[in-house]
Amino acid sequence: MFFPTLGLIATTDVITVDIHQSIQDALRQMHQHNHRSIIVVNKTLHYIITTKDIIRLKLEGICFSTPLSQISLRPIPLIDKESNIINALNLTNDVDEHICVCNQDGSLYGLVTNSDIVASVDPQVVLESLQIATIFEKKYGYKSFYPDVPMSEILEFMKDSLSDCVIIQEHGTAIGILTSKDVIQFIGNGTCPSVRVREVMSFPVEMLSEKASIHEGLEYLRNGNFKRIVVTNDEGNVVGIVTQQDLISRTYLKWSQLMQDHFKQFEEITQILQQKNRHLTQLATKDTLTEIHNRHMFAELFSQELSIAKRQATKLSLMMIDLDHFKRVNDVHGHNIGDYVLKNFVALVVATIREADLFARWGGEEFVLLLRNTGCDEAYRVGEKIRNMIESKPFDEVGQITCSIGIAEVLTNDSLIDAIARADSALYAAKDGGRNCTVACEVRQ
Repeated sequence: MFFPTLGLIATTDVITVDIHQSIQDALRQMHQHNHRSIIVVNKTLHYIITTKDIIRLKLEGICFSTPLSQISLRPIPLIDKESNIINALNLTNDVDEHICVCNQDGSLYGLVTNSDIVASVDPQVVLESLQIATIFEKKYGYKSFYPDVPMSEILEFMKDSLSDCVIIQEHGTAIGILTSKDVIQFIGNGTCPSVRVREVMSFPVEMLSEKASIHEGLEYLRNGNFKRIVVTNDEGNVVGIVTQQDLISRTYLKWSQLMQDHFKQFEEITQILQQKNRHLTQLATKDTLTEIHNRHMFAELFSQELSIAKRQATKLSLMMIDLDHFKRVNDVHGHNIGDYVLKNFVALVVATIREADLFARWGGEEFVLLLRNTGCDEAYRVGEKIRNMIESKPFDEVGQITCSIGIAEVLTNDSLIDAIARADSALYAAKDGGRNCTVACEVRQ
């Protein structure tokens, strides 16, 4: 099998901005060229700024005239254009999947992605035989909003969400979609955040059947210049959203199986692909910063735990924990120190709770904890133990950190939304009560 060099498959028509230019310059380029991200060049170093970065900077009130050199940017892996695609397999970035292909002097030659790699080496039969429906074995979901929701609510959701798009539904029907591209245009136009999402969304929603092959899905993405596929069932209902990365991850797994069965000489490649697939699985279930469960995984595990509790007639309690005045930590000490605080806070909580309890990052500085075989009174004692422990442990460079906690006992007929709503209400009561306290809502039958 022929493995081409990266110089042969790289895209050389790359939109870039110099690191000494401003955030506004990057946004203008993204808007002008209809790109969701742009490469930031600093001599032989290369970074990327994405839609999510633009949203974060907007919500943090960072002036867009600020030079790119003064904000935190994520570096992109570099590889020589004479290297072949096998050398690139371990370099693809988990979040954006781009690799900078460079000339011998380190200057930018072009970009390659996971899609370029798979298209160059994967047997066509794998792409054509697997249906997109196989992706949904892992339950890829989507978030929907009503068309009259203000854009400020959408931006707040997308800031911490793993997904970069939402479906707009009315009367159970998808009438539009809001993507990172729409958000870039919205922010670039300086439109008021109170504007309704129906005025910003793209429509109509283009969809693809779950029975289409992965090859057809990749072609659909390529021909339409789309980043994701809105997938429907036979009844035309939206069943989920899959990205190019989802399709490629599934292809990696199948390819690794074929290599094991039929191509002994490619044993090293198989091991690389298996490792990448395991890593992608971890990314789908773990919060990358704190390495505890993410929001999506917690939602799936909550349903399982509630079913067990019903069968065994045991109690469950849900706890929401929010770090007090955390924005001040980021504003005063910077995001690196903020990340340090979050990771150390998680380590302290993990050391306090039982191994059987489910701990997850809900978003930003907010966390959820599901306590097995635990009623509201006992959960309150656990909450106080956590709160006192956090208060008593000073954090380097920051000092004392406190947290507010809201607790709700999970009822047998609860959905996750119901339980979260009550725990969140208790958390707001804790905040209103002066913070650094634990509040448990009353048990309703």
